[in-house]
Amino acid sequence: MDREAKEKMIQVCQGLIKMLEMTFQGFRTLTQKSIEEAEDVKNEIRQYSSELANSLISKSPSSEKGGEWKKPLLSMSSSFDRMSYNIEGIVNRLQDMVREHILFSNRGVREINDVFQEAMDLLERLPDLILTQDKLLAQSIGKKGKFILKIAKGYSEEHEERLFQGICTLQASPIYLGILESLKAIIVHTIEVSGKIASFSPKL
Repeated sequence: MDREAKEKMIQVCQGLIKMLEMTFQGFRTLTQKSIEEAEDVKNEIRQYSSELANSLISKSPSSEKGGEWKKPLLSMSSSFDRMSYNIEGIVNRLQDMVREHILFSNRGVREINDVFQEAMDLLERLPDLILTQDKLLAQSIGKKGKFILKIAKGYSEEHEERLFQGICTLQASPIYLGILESLKAIIVHTIEVSGKIASFSPKL
């Protein structure tokens, strides 16, 4: 992976980290101001993402394998875009919570907080991974991410049980599940990107 591609990917990552952090803050405070601040970062990420994609597409084909070398890089660029769309989806659901005065149960809040924090922790490791292309770090991200996905799946199942018991409301349920699914998607794409980055590591 060349230096320019690394720098642009790190820019996109840092924008995603910033937006996810502000979205997490929006969830914890549930004020219109905090949610709007998270949404304001959206255009910044789109600009970085567009620059990354255009840079990769405009590069001359490699003499070794034609344009094959671009495929994992373009795949990573696509994953970053999908992370951005999933964060935007969370922001939209937070706006619904504020507008309709929807609150989660204490347990629901704790579960979303847990997955949010883990998703942020994984995403924050990507800039270092892009710089180092360390296979052990990539493996650590993959292992931790899969573990969190299993926990999140359990949260979804436990939520259904709370819904049946009347602890969670029908109004809050689709928003809770929507936020959880978006966070899971962010983790999945983070795992995918880490695997692609590791593929650039020199073979031992």
